[in-house]
Amino acid sequence: MRGVALLFLVLPGSVWADWPQWRGPTRDGVIHDPPREWPAKLEKLWSVEVGEGHSSPVIAQGRVFTFTRIGEEEVVRASNLSDGSEVWIQRYPASAELDSAVGWHGQTPKSTPCVAEGRLYTFGISGILTCWDTTEGRLLWRKTFDRRFPKPWPLYGVATSPIVDDGRVMVWAGGHNQGALLAFDSRSGKELWALPADGPGYSSPVIEELAGSRQLVVQSQQFLISVDPKTGKELWKQRFTTGYDQNSITPLIVGDTVIHSGYQKPCQAIRVTRTGTRFQLADKWEIRAHSLYLSSPVAVSSRMFGLSMADGGSVIAVNLADGRVLWRQPNLGEYAALLAAGDHVLVQTTEGKLFVLRANDRRWNPVREYQVCDEATWSHPAISGDVLIVKDKQRLYAWRIR
Repeated sequence: MRGVALLFLVLPGSVWADWPQWRGPTRDGVIHDPPREWPAKLEKLWSVEVGEGHSSPVIAQGRVFTFTRIGEEEVVRASNLSDGSEVWIQRYPASAELDSAVGWHGQTPKSTPCVAEGRLYTFGISGILTCWDTTEGRLLWRKTFDRRFPKPWPLYGVATSPIVDDGRVMVWAGGHNQGALLAFDSRSGKELWALPADGPGYSSPVIEELAGSRQLVVQSQQFLISVDPKTGKELWKQRFTTGYDQNSITPLIVGDTVIHSGYQKPCQAIRVTRTGTRFQLADKWEIRAHSLYLSSPVAVSSRMFGLSMADGGSVIAVNLADGRVLWRQPNLGEYAALLAAGDHVLVQTTEGKLFVLRANDRRWNPVREYQVCDEATWSHPAISGDVLIVKDKQRLYAWRIR
């Protein structure tokens, strides 16, 4: 059971499947209508400059929505999926004092927007949460948290992406050591519940069925934590800390199992069960040799695929049942976006290469390799129908994939 429904929009001559949020319709990196065969070469449809940022593009209503930075402003833009032309654009000033470790990544947005019921939700680098009308770009409501927390952003800036579920938009707000998981009415912006806790991580929440109940699961600064998305009640948590407070992995939920990892920490699978009103956590497997740092994993059939920190960035294929590493491919870099596409896995590297792999192969053996952008990319691609959207440092690209 998924927390967000898969939506379709029918346009003249085409069927566009929305990609409305972080990691796609179900927030797990799954492409629900992938090509049966990947072409030898992708056809470039268009490219446009949209500004700097690591925030991933999202697609809804035949439009691509981007969240970037130009100069001293955060920029929200809607572009036509068909040709990249601008539909509307909004700007507002935003700045944050970040730890020097962010380096050239700077103050550009890292949180991916979310679209639901004709509204777009953005969460800026300094903790500004805004709701926009998707049709005209009107600002509907906005929340800032500078009076609520000593600092409204974590050390390296906001990276956690908002999630919308049953009329609630939820974000982990606040800064280092002090924050809260907050839920607001998605239409009015009225606060519905708050769970005061430690600071936010750089992980984005997911909502899934676990042990008979719908749960929001996310990494905070110091914990892997689950809450009831309706009430904000904490259901369970497990202490999980990493060097430099860099919890960044979006948890992957497969059946009753939560898979997560972190900087120089083992990749772990935890089984969640329930007795009465109490939840129990049990270690299912652990891979000590492979830490997942910035790239969130995907599952295809009986396998998990992730990017390990080992050996210059290794793509690993793991047996979901027991955590056995089936194969690995080193030297892929510090970051990669991974997507599940039917019986294939997509791996997009920071250099803009997109590899297509057969999920059941016994080794790294790409069946296709494409160059999908010109500069470094730290964003996830988005797919709608037969169009692949890629965002690099400055530009947005559209490619036909079938």
